[in-house]
Amino acid sequence: MGSGDTIRIWDDPWLPRGLTRRPITPRGQNLLTYVNDLINPITEQWDKELVIQTFWEEDAEAILSIPVHVGMDDVLACHCDGKGIFSVKSSYKLFCDDIQRQSPRGRSPSTIDQEGSCEEKFGS
Repeated sequence: MGSGDTIRIWDDPWLPRGLTRRPITPRGQNLLTYVNDLINPITEQWDKELVIQTFWEEDAEAILSIPVHVGMDDVLACHCDGKGIFSVKSSYKLFCDDIQRQSPRGRSPSTIDQEGSCEEKFGS
């Protein structure tokens, strides 16, 4: 975890577990938006009380297990596939999903479209 200022708590795949890598805690009326909202600006570490008050125990444990590096940029990390196996295919799918999620209409950018979608190249 870098500064957390570009990672959306409820929308981005940032937790080191599960297939979606998103919190299972319902957002409800919560106003927290970015991961850096969960970091204490003075200690530059997780605001443990806030995390525990905001998330279900499973999410809180996963969040608090992630090291914080406020001076670093946030980066997309690789994740295993549904069978728990890391592959170039699973990394490329994660990359495509991230590009598609950031696209205004949920479409892949033209550079990806020219080469074919992730599903066309690698299957779903």
